[in-house]
Order: sequence, then C-alpha cells, then structure tokens
Amino acid sequence: MITFMRRYRKGLQVGLLVVIIAFVASLFVFGSRSFDGSSGEAGDRVATVNGERITRKQYQDRYQAVMEYYSQVNRGRLSAEMAEQLGLPQRVVDELVTEAVVVQRAQAEGLGLDDEEFNASVHTMREFQDNGRFSMDRYRRFLQMRGPEAERELRRYLTLRKVQRVIVGGVRVTDAEVEQAWQLRQEQVRAAWALVELAPLMTSVVASDEDIAEYLKTHADEFKQPERRRVQYVTLVAKDFTPKVSEGDVEKYYTEHVKEFETPRQLRASHVLVRVGETGGSEAEDKARDKIADVIRRAKAGEDFAKLAREVSEDPGSKEKGGELGWVSQGDMVPPFDQALFAMKKGELSAEPVRTPFGFHAIKVLDVKEGTKKPLKEVAGPIRDRLAAEAAEKAAKAKADEVRPALVSAKDFMAQARSLGLTPIETTMAKTPKPPGFTGESLDEAAFGLALGGVTAPVKTPAGWVVLKVTESLPAGVPPLAEIRDRVAASVKRQKADALASTRAKQVTEDAKSGNLDAAAKKVGASYGETPRFSRGKPAERLPGDAQVAALQTPVGETSPAVRTPQGYYVVKVLERAPAGPVDPLEKDKLERELTGQKQNQMWERWVLAARGDARIDIVGQKPARRG
Repeated sequence: MITFMRRYRKGLQVGLLVVIIAFVASLFVFGSRSFDGSSGEAGDRVATVNGERITRKQYQDRYQAVMEYYSQVNRGRLSAEMAEQLGLPQRVVDELVTEAVVVQRAQAEGLGLDDEEFNASVHTMREFQDNGRFSMDRYRRFLQMRGPEAERELRRYLTLRKVQRVIVGGVRVTDAEVEQAWQLRQEQVRAAWALVELAPLMTSVVASDEDIAEYLKTHADEFKQPERRRVQYVTLVAKDFTPKVSEGDVEKYYTEHVKEFETPRQLRASHVLVRVGETGGSEAEDKARDKIADVIRRAKAGEDFAKLAREVSEDPGSKEKGGELGWVSQGDMVPPFDQALFAMKKGELSAEPVRTPFGFHAIKVLDVKEGTKKPLKEVAGPIRDRLAAEAAEKAAKAKADEVRPALVSAKDFMAQARSLGLTPIETTMAKTPKPPGFTGESLDEAAFGLALGGVTAPVKTPAGWVVLKVTESLPAGVPPLAEIRDRVAASVKRQKADALASTRAKQVTEDAKSGNLDAAAKKVGASYGETPRFSRGKPAERLPGDAQVAALQTPVGETSPAVRTPQGYYVVKVLERAPAGPVDPLEKDKLERELTGQKQNQMWERWVLAARGDARIDIVGQKPARRG
C-alpha cells in the first residue's frame, strides 16, 4: 500500500475506485484552480451526456487535480509529456463522462441521496471532522473555498460512492471459484515446440508488378493517408550556439538558487498499517484505530516494533521488512503521514494513530540525516552546463528570428536556406489530433494553419527551432503507386510468406500426430525446442504467450493447432502435465481477495457500460454515441 504512495503508475490503471480518487482529489485537495488560473464562468464544452454539459473548465480543474495528485503520491512530478503518453488527458475526459452517466443513472434508479442521507454522510466524512467530531467551521470553509457549486459537487461524489457500494457490496467468491483459480494458475506443463519463422520466408518470395497492383486494388485502405502538407523547413539546433559561461555567472546562479543544492533533512522511518476504507466513523474505522493504538501501547511498553509490524501490518511492501520504509524526505508521503513523521525525533514513536487515505498508522523514526549543502566546486560543472544550454536555446531562437525574413521573401526557400549556411529539408506531414487541454503549438498545427507559400514563425520542437514553409496541400486518399511501391511490395511479400508459413505449420501439426515433432519440424525447415515446466503463474521464458496458452489448453501427448505470432507459426506438443494440488492455506486469503476485487471490478464495469450504452454521449472531436 505504501508503494502506491510513491508510484503513480499503478494509480493510472483502471480500477474500481478510479473515478472516486480523481473526484476526491479535485474536491478536497487542490481547490478550484484551472489551467489558466481562471475561476470565472465555464468555457466551451469537452463533452455532453444526455444534454448535461461537461465544460472545459471542469476538464481543466480535474486534469490539474489529477496531475497534482499523482505528483504528491510519487517522487518527482508527472510531466505533461508522460501524461500524454499514458493517455491521461483522454482518460480524464472519459472519467468525467462516466461520472455524469453514473450519477444520472443512479438518480433514475432511485439511488440518489435524499437530504437526510446527504447530511448523515457529510457528518461522517473525516475531511469535516476535528478530533473525530463533525466541525461546521470546517464544512463552511470547504464551501467558501469551492464556491457556489460545492454542495452540488459533494452530493455527486457521495452519490458515486453510494452507487459503487450498492453495486459491488454483495459480490463474493465461493470456495469452488478459489479452487478453480488455483488449479488454473498452478497447473504446470512441459512442452516441445516447432516454429516456422516468417522472416526467412519473406526473403525468398517475390512480389511481381501484377501482385503489387492487385494487392493495392484490394487493400487500398491499408495505404490510405490523411490530408497532408508538403513542406520545406530548416532547424536551428541549440547545441550549435553553445556559448562559454564565466565563473562569475556560475557563482551568481549558485548564490541565487542555493536551495537547489541543499539535501533536505531525511528520516529513516518504519510503520505499521491497518487498512480501512472510506467509511469514516464506521465500526471498521474504530477497529482499525484501536488496533494501531494497541500497537503503540505495546511498543511503548518495550515490545520490538519490527516484530509488531511483521505480525500486524497490512502493508505488503514493508511488512516483511519489519515495517521499514527506508529514507524519506519531506513531501514523499501523503500529507497526514508526512506531517506526523517530520514532527518526530530519532527513536520517537507516534503518540497516537495517524489517519491517511490508506488507513491508520503507527510510525517510528529509526534514524535522522540532517540536511546538507553541496559546495560550489561540486556543482559548478552542472551549473555551467545548464547556463550554457539556456543561453544556447535563446541564441538558437534569436538566429531563427534573424533568418526568417530572408526565407519569407525568397522565391526559392531551399536555395536561400543553403545560402544562409543552413541545411533545408523537404518532406510531407499529416496533422495529428491534440488531446483536450493540450497547450502549446505543434509543428504540424503550425503547418496546417498556413496558406500555400506561407512561412511559420519559429516553432519550438524537441529537435530545435524550426522555420517551415508550406509548398503544397495533399488531399486525403491513397498516394500514387510510385510513392508507396516499396510499402505495397513488402505487404505482398508478408502475405505470401504468411500463407507459406501457415501451410508448413499445418503440415508439421499433421506429421507430429503420427510421429515425432522434432522430425516433423526438420522436414519443413522449422526450428525446434523444449521448455521446462511452466504455468500461468510462472511463464516459460522463450515461448510466446499465445503459444503457452495453447500448450496449457492441450491434453498431454497431443499437438496444438498452429498458433500465429509476430515471429511466425508455433506448433506445440505437450510432453508432461503436473496438477496443481490442493490450495495452499497461506495463499488462499490473498487469492480470495484478488478474485473478489476482480469480480467487483467486473460487476462495476458491466453496470457502467450498460449505463453508458443507454446514454447519449457527445465527446468533442469524436462521433456522438447515441442510444441503440
């Protein structure tokens, strides 16, 4: 559980509480700021759900909240580039749509909150409590911070929480399901395999002119390209303008940015965690708090804290290490844990249970490293490099601004660029869609924003500052064969090689039924090998996943049908099968919890999919989804 406090990636996986986590972050942690700092009226919409608008401001607030949330629970910051690679912008839009769908469906099915339920729920929320009791002052501060929509948004959050509990609350797994899952995961097989590879066959087949023409005729969509622009451009690379940096500049930077070179105070911490859900004030919360209070009492009475952690803690990442978390800097952990930890001294134990979103903790400080500052001589090199890079970037931009007027007025962009000592490039580019909330101009966007013959202002790209001219507009469609001949020929060869490999793999399968798989493989020039025992829990190293699944599903002594993989066609023969045996009692609870979580996710996802299927959803930039 503590590992989640440090890593955002697991949090990005779709799970049962993904909407709740994001919603709570935007409600209680990060206030109401949006990307542009505006807190005014909502802007244009990013989606509509059954007529209910999801505004760009809602998207921006939620996106920033989620970004900051993952930054807090992870060492370092989740960059915008990484967020885009992980699909976070699209996921935020999808979560907002799902949230609207769920709340609307809940209200239609009578699962919404009446005023009495709402008041009771608010009174149990720890965000509005002081010393375990509801604080009206805290609640009023929350309403003031969030603005006029605060109570409506809070009701939506509590509705989401209620609906999820209702939908998944009764989900259980049976002993038979646990037994079946254990057998499926632990059963082992040993197999022989033959591989008919595609790569050697592609070099042996020929793509004739007739083959290429026919393939393009029947597979035109495979080569269809979007609207494009033919462009000419030059790139001014910062490293070509790197200046010398004086010692005085280095000393000045060091003095003005001294905090960058300080190592913060660190504590080596240990903890015991008893997990509890979001049921503030419930019996489960009281039990968890009492359990941690007992740990603190026993530790103060002289019992070994590491031993208590191994006995009691529910944090799998630290339990077996006696609760040890290693060296922690301020800000590494979630705020309540962080505040309690850094208020303590070496050898000190938390006086009372510490509540975080993960449950209750007993915390102990094992050791302390006081903060230090690196001397100038140790950091002068990196400072010099940084200042040089920044200056080079400015110089490259200045050079781009300088050469642009000559390139704008030139009749021949390429010749003019060469006369200026630059290296021009001519190519085509397509426009790629930008995710909602993306800021900054991309090179393709700049190109598509120009009229023919137009020249861009310098555009910042990862490669450097680019000045680009549009020379031709190419409509969407299939390019002339002359432009794509090599691609079509490669597809023809791949198709022929695949058909030949499939035929040989089928021959191997038939020959192996009445003989030896090794001999059948040699007959067609296929590779042969054997695996050690493997299972779904411990896969084989050299056999692709689909081929392993085929082996696990094939009776002992029999041969599987040919399995298509990127490398070619595998034929697998099962040599030995070892049953799993009875369920390990030490693993049963863990497996039962895992299966229960899976069933809950499946139940929730089915309910949400059904609700979305009945909804009229229009996401900006996508074709509207309507009721069937």
